[in-house]
Amino acid sequence: GEVACWGQGRYLNAAPGQRLEALSGRCAIDSAGELACWYEERARVVRPPPGRYAAVSASGSHACALTDAGEAVCWRYYSCASGGAAAPSGWPTARDAECWRYSTAGATDAPPGRFTAISAGYHPREGHAANSCALAETGGIVCWGANWAGQLDAPPGRYTAVSAGGDRACALTDGGAVVCWGRNAERAPPPPGDYTAVSVGLDHTCAITAAGGAVCWDGRYTRMDPPDPAPDRYAAISVGSGYACALTEGGAAVCWEAVHDKIAAPDLTAGRYRAVSDGLWHTCALTDAGEAVCWGWNDRGQARPPPGRYAAISAGYAHTCALTDTGEAVCWGWNGWKGWNDDYGQARPPPGRYAAISAGSVHTCALTDAGEAVCWGWDDDGQAKPPPGRYAAIDAGSDRTCALTGTGEGVCWGATWHTDAPPGRYAAVSTSGNYSCALTDAGAAVCWGWNGWNGDDRQAEPPPGRRYSAISVGRERYGGHVCALTVAGEVDCWGGGWGGDGEPGAPPGRYLAISVSENRACALTDGGDIACWGDVWYEDLPIRI
Repeated sequence: GEVACWGQGRYLNAAPGQRLEALSGRCAIDSAGELACWYEERARVVRPPPGRYAAVSASGSHACALTDAGEAVCWRYYSCASGGAAAPSGWPTARDAECWRYSTAGATDAPPGRFTAISAGYHPREGHAANSCALAETGGIVCWGANWAGQLDAPPGRYTAVSAGGDRACALTDGGAVVCWGRNAERAPPPPGDYTAVSVGLDHTCAITAAGGAVCWDGRYTRMDPPDPAPDRYAAISVGSGYACALTEGGAAVCWEAVHDKIAAPDLTAGRYRAVSDGLWHTCALTDAGEAVCWGWNDRGQARPPPGRYAAISAGYAHTCALTDTGEAVCWGWNGWKGWNDDYGQARPPPGRYAAISAGSVHTCALTDAGEAVCWGWDDDGQAKPPPGRYAAIDAGSDRTCALTGTGEGVCWGATWHTDAPPGRYAAVSTSGNYSCALTDAGAAVCWGWNGWNGDDRQAEPPPGRRYSAISVGRERYGGHVCALTVAGEVDCWGGGWGGDGEPGAPPGRYLAISVSENRACALTDGGDIACWGDVWYEDLPIRI
């Protein structure tokens, strides 16, 4: 019954030698039913209320417990002596004024009733969200506290366990299914199956399967992979911030950490690929057999293509789209933008047969067999509302789209600034946020739009006297660098960022196709290999634009 703790040391000052019956975070119940809690060594901590308790749950901001009679009692860790927004005089530092750092948002206002289980949750990165949930004697769930993501809206039903996570919560039905609500519940639902326990952490949720294994899901930029196979059947599980621990039926503690949700680049063997597309934080390619292969960040599922045979592929901001051999559009990845609950549908293509497809930041466009442009997704600037006509090529950027008519004229729509292409006949076009480039029939590069890297509206001048066969503009919101392939297969890059102005460019060689994003460029060699340069390790977190 003694407590053993490990990790960040300032929380580990539990009284040694004390026999305890229940434990949650920094609070426990001793053999006499009294609460024992330990905190950081700071002023004005609120001690747990006296009494006899049967269950306790501690979060990052507050704790809740059930009395022997089944009543819920909650309290926050730190007092608000002045009740105002400023720390009172006499506090050692502003950092000690925990009352002003943490907001329990009503999560300590326990409702009346009789309960059999209770859980306190807290999320410091989402407006300091805090919520509490309890399991009523009737099997229903009651939640209180913050509700900006619907974390209090527990579905009706009969449950046997509940776990609150600040901005979301999950429960176990009496039939063994896991049900979740709140932030990200629809985008990352629990895997189907029968479970015996569930725990919601800061960013991840884990559950114990009926077979005694562990399954984890949710997350933001990380994923959790429990040991597989498990060393023994699990009997209990608890998820924290970036880690989880479980107890086996034999009493052993097993812990694992979250890892970046990235997919390693495949072994790029010469002669294997026939197309490549570089997205903002991931890259996709097509093999000679038509299989889709993606690598880089997979935090929204954008780098995990469904099996099949594809004729074209396009990687966007956090989603990817491809065309099957029969011309059907298939997309995977994120349908949102800034918020976890956003849903713009850029990864849900309408049915039909298409001849070309382009994934932008938050919208996607395609050309039908008849040459009509069809777009779907976010349309705040009209980027997903193409004018009528017949087109031969199309490219979706962030807040605008450009296409070529059957006679080679450039047509752009979306953001109103610098939208119109210069008059002329073009053979290829590429656009980003506020910047576009095209190739004339003679192979000359023509660019227009906001030249953001110079801080003015002057066009970035391509190298003079060069003839190109392909061109790609860096796929970010406000323009950047441009790369193009000469008719001899060499790579030229210009503009700002890593891809131009003297920055390292493509490895020497001859290339057949090129694709540029904000952080990288990738090209297909004449031998079917892929060469990428820039941030080839996908080092930065994919921060939402």
